[in-house]
Amino acid sequence: MENLAISFFERIKEQVTLRTIKYCILMAGFLCVCVPSLYGVENLSVTGKVVDSSGEPLIGVSIRVENKNMGTTTDINGNFTLADIPKNTVLVLTYIGMETQKVTVTQNRLNIVMRENSVQLEEVVAIGYGTVKKEELTSAVTKVGEESFNAGVTTSPINLLNGKVPGLSIRNTSGNDPNASPEIHLRGIGSIRAGSAPLIIVDGTYSTMSELQAINANDIKSFNVLKDGSSAAIYGTRGSNGVIIVETKNASKGKASIEYTSYYYTERPVRKLEMMSADEYMGYLKAKGHSTINNDYGFSTDWTDQLIRNNFSYYQGVSFSTGTENSSIRGSVGYRDSESMVINTGNKQLTGRVNFKQYFFDKKLTIEGTLNGANTQSDYTDYGAFMQAIVYHPTAPVYNQEGKFFEYAGVGPYNPVALLSQVDNRGERYTYSGNLSANLKVLPCLSVYAMMSANNDTYEGSKYISRDSRYSVLGGFEGQADMNTYFYKKRTFEAYANYSFSTDVHNLTALAGYSFNREDRTWHNASNSGFLTDIPGANNIGNGTYLEDGLASMGRGQDESKLIAFFGRINYSYKGKYLFNASVRREGSTRFGENHKWGWFPAVSAGWRILEENFFSDATPLSNLKLRVGFGITGNQDIPLYASIAKYNDLGYAYYNGKWDKVYGPVSNPNPDLKWEKNAEYNAGIDFGIWNDRLTASVDYYYRKTTDLLDWYDAQMPSNIYSTIFTNVGTLTNQGIEFAIGYDVIRNKELKWHLDGGFSYNENKLVSLANSSYHANHITYNPLSSPANGQTTYILEEGKPIGTYYGLKYRGFNSAGKWVFEDRDEDGAYSDKDYTYLGNGLPKWYFNLASTLTWKDFDFSFQLRGAAGFKVLNTKRIYYENSVSLPFNLLKSALGRPLNDAATFSDYYLEKGNYLKLDNITVGYTFDLSQLKYVSNARIYATATNLLTITGYTGVDPEVGTGLTPGFDDSGYYPRSTTLMLGLNIKF
Repeated sequence: MENLAISFFERIKEQVTLRTIKYCILMAGFLCVCVPSLYGVENLSVTGKVVDSSGEPLIGVSIRVENKNMGTTTDINGNFTLADIPKNTVLVLTYIGMETQKVTVTQNRLNIVMRENSVQLEEVVAIGYGTVKKEELTSAVTKVGEESFNAGVTTSPINLLNGKVPGLSIRNTSGNDPNASPEIHLRGIGSIRAGSAPLIIVDGTYSTMSELQAINANDIKSFNVLKDGSSAAIYGTRGSNGVIIVETKNASKGKASIEYTSYYYTERPVRKLEMMSADEYMGYLKAKGHSTINNDYGFSTDWTDQLIRNNFSYYQGVSFSTGTENSSIRGSVGYRDSESMVINTGNKQLTGRVNFKQYFFDKKLTIEGTLNGANTQSDYTDYGAFMQAIVYHPTAPVYNQEGKFFEYAGVGPYNPVALLSQVDNRGERYTYSGNLSANLKVLPCLSVYAMMSANNDTYEGSKYISRDSRYSVLGGFEGQADMNTYFYKKRTFEAYANYSFSTDVHNLTALAGYSFNREDRTWHNASNSGFLTDIPGANNIGNGTYLEDGLASMGRGQDESKLIAFFGRINYSYKGKYLFNASVRREGSTRFGENHKWGWFPAVSAGWRILEENFFSDATPLSNLKLRVGFGITGNQDIPLYASIAKYNDLGYAYYNGKWDKVYGPVSNPNPDLKWEKNAEYNAGIDFGIWNDRLTASVDYYYRKTTDLLDWYDAQMPSNIYSTIFTNVGTLTNQGIEFAIGYDVIRNKELKWHLDGGFSYNENKLVSLANSSYHANHITYNPLSSPANGQTTYILEEGKPIGTYYGLKYRGFNSAGKWVFEDRDEDGAYSDKDYTYLGNGLPKWYFNLASTLTWKDFDFSFQLRGAAGFKVLNTKRIYYENSVSLPFNLLKSALGRPLNDAATFSDYYLEKGNYLKLDNITVGYTFDLSQLKYVSNARIYATATNLLTITGYTGVDPEVGTGLTPGFDDSGYYPRSTTLMLGLNIKF
């Protein structure tokens, strides 16, 4: 400002005389003194405070008097003072991330609340090894901030995203088990034998799902989902299934603040299977010709209810943050006690996290770091208990007359309550992670970055089965103890240089870097039986008699893997409307064969911001219009370690030379040509906004071709040392459409209503399973257990999608209650020649709708989520809807059905799986407490999750497993629950 003033006066001096200058100065002084007195203008000394929408003081807000070269900034408490200001003066307030505001001075004291600039908050997206402005994004990337996270209880932070990103499927196939992890797929299933879950990056560090679950969900700031090949290719062999970049919260410049969060919740089963009651069961036995004399124990027991308890769980957490011009730190501690609704099951977790940042040398050097730790204690359940509850005798008691658990005298199901009560199955995990990075600004256009990270994961599990359990008694084990430990260590080092160049026309950024990653795993296991008593201490695993008899078992294993990569990327834009991005990664991994350890992974994408063209008039309602196209190649290295070399293992014992000797032999063939599965993906998309982005939407089409699919094939003997070989052969494709929309229905000062919605459609097809060396045109799967075990249920065949059901086609029952199927070859008998395609278990459509409504200090939100275009195999009907399973209990649906034949898979048991779920509803109220000395605000809220499921499926829940057997609703399960939660959040 000073230089500008000097330049201005120098120009004036060149055009006027010194006498003129003196005259002007005298006249200006006269006006300044006389005019206010003539008109009676009142001057004020103004003091005030500036805060954000949550009541937090804002430090360093620029406060300028409009059209005058005077002003001030707020101090560490958000306070400011301006002396001798005329009344009705307009103050202009500016602050990064906030909307510029104008305030008219009408009194001596001003309390100003600055509004967040939503455009600025959303304009930066993490893309891996850096960020990019949203307007310059050329790939399919979706960012979800904490304001859009799912409400309610979550034991896995990834569920914050459920239903928020079109194309991202998060399925909790284990019900509400607090110890389970969800299944995640992005844009379909991309592999048969290799991993199919997205890569997870937390604050720049490669992470696993267990490491993500060790992070407190309240510490997460945003998720950035890299969906297409052009965005994920920079991660090479780990980017084939997409990438999820997690950003945690950091402190910002401002007054120290503390936030306390607490919530309490309880849960109840959403839906139970309807079994025959005691009276219905006894009547059914009699109708089917079974004796009821020794089958009535005189009780009426709902065995599923016996496994459910009234539970009460809670979370307590506190975080603190503080920041100055050159340093900031944020820390948090949280504790969650999840008491499951299932007896003897639960999960407790203690987490702690610290994020810090420090600037040096006038902000030329930035040091950042994170530390995270978690202790998780798990009490595991047995999903088979609910299967036993289905079939167990409804007239039997839980306990016998002696007060011990009632059990059948002979062969039969297990008392489900005893099954969970006589087994102590627990585990404890310690997870630690941390990273430290340095960013040095060498030149205004050049910076270098280096980061080191370390992750340690230690797990110890123990299981003891009581001497009195049915399992021990029938097997003669006299109690059984199992122990397993797991140690995981990961080290990462990455360094890269960033170059930037910008003019009014050109904008160029480039980076080049290096990455090294090493992972080490070690595990131990042991098992022993033959204990004298169940008394704790006496059932120590070393006290079992099997150890003395040489019948105990133990094992140990270890492995390691390394990965090295070199990568680079260029981002270029011309006039801010023509966008171009290109990247390449050269990567080597020890997981592959000697001849294929290294690979290239290039990507290119481009964008056109059409609205910036001159042919668009200012009158258009469009506020954004951008076309995007991209192509990228990624790989998949998520395969078993040492799969490319010959391995030898214990093959049991052989009698030789008068004694039994241990035998070792080959268990795999070497394959020096083993390499990564390769994905080549095309993506085309359009982003648009209307009415100043009041309505925003995006549409993407993708086509992904996966080649060199890995699978096990028959190997020619004797040229090979083992009968099968793991090798690259097949081809698979996924293609689909994704649509996302957001709309501010109402955005007044006091009333705001926002809607988000979207859908995705995916087609999956297996193109090939054979090549010139290895031949297969189909693979069958039979996941059914007894009494239907061994029956083909799924087929993986060229030209068909993964998850295709394959079996007999139902036509009815004959008069004797026997099956009538379609006899395709008309030979009068049923065989695999009569099998046909019966549908698919993979949903083709996913959709969601979320609503957020705020009025003054009240807020209300909900989310709907659903899927369509698939069938579910109701295995419980196969097992428990057939009178041949008597004398065990059956589903109530068996009443009135004529079926009296062997359990046989057919389309009779396939049901439409379409569903619509009301995922969550939240109602809250925020108290403005900014007038208090130490508290800025408090919010109370109530949330209900999984309130309603609309579906025609007759089982427990249609949202079941995926993988290679999607839609398979297994007999053992963990129930879904409705959760009711009451929470409190206080900011100090």
